[in-house]
Amino acid sequence: MERTGQVVVGALMLGCALFGPFPHPVPLLFVIAAVGAANAAFPLMRTFGSALLGGVAAASVGLSSVPFVTCSTEKFTDVFTCTGGAPTWHMTGTVLVAGLSGAGLVLSRASRSADLDRRLDQLLAQRR
Repeated sequence: MERTGQVVVGALMLGCALFGPFPHPVPLLFVIAAVGAANAAFPLMRTFGSALLGGVAAASVGLSSVPFVTCSTEKFTDVFTCTGGAPTWHMTGTVLVAGLSGAGLVLSRASRSADLDRRLDQLLAQRR
């Protein structure tokens, strides 16, 4: 059940990265978060995947307002695309990345609990 959820979250992230109207650094955040979700689906890589998802969520929150600050001055207009709705799409994308990363973290935690319960049941069954 949790693995299916991780697959759905990862597919949404890849879909947003490939087909979303998000400016430059946001698709990269989606791809990194998708890699974290894929790793979090497997017990051996769950810790790495969770760390990757948490890092992407934190970075996304930190980056969400940067274009609004940089586009309000003439000095930093080369850093981000400041035309049209680019700052708005940037913020929308970073909020989506943070939300999907958080969902991946919750699913990873649920998988970890389910694995622990399964192992405990196996140990108790061997003891009887």
